[in-house]
Amino acid sequence: MIRLHHVGIVVHDLKSAVSRYCRAIGVNEETIIFQRGQYATERGEVEEFEYAFIPAGGGTFIELVMPVSEGPTMRYLRKRGEGLFHLAFEADDVESAVKQFQDAGIPLAGRTPTGKLLSVFFHPKHANGVLLQLVKKGLFLQDGSVNPEALK
Repeated sequence: MIRLHHVGIVVHDLKSAVSRYCRAIGVNEETIIFQRGQYATERGEVEEFEYAFIPAGGGTFIELVMPVSEGPTMRYLRKRGEGLFHLAFEADDVESAVKQFQDAGIPLAGRTPTGKLLSVFFHPKHANGVLLQLVKKGLFLQDGSVNPEALK
């Protein structure tokens, strides 16, 4: 089963964006946890970012992402400005889901260089201009933090 997990939006000011989105959709801003993370691309480029997940109902989230170091997300923000960055889908079996996406003509843009297949991105050029992400079910907790159990 593959389902929409979150919509990623890249922003210049995370705190301001969280406040705006929470007010707009009626979420208590005080319940939102700000996270800091890193992502290593297949080419070995590591970027840091701050992010927050805002519940949007039905187990779906809005992920607001603010890059804080050079990398693909920072380049995207500079080139295109704030806005939709990616759609993230969640799957029980990531390897089968990757094959399903590839069979639909959407090739991988890269995968994280880890021992486990937890998160991959698909090239927007082959997905009608939208960067797609596929994450392992259970990778994220309800507050948006990475589930340590998923990393084992």
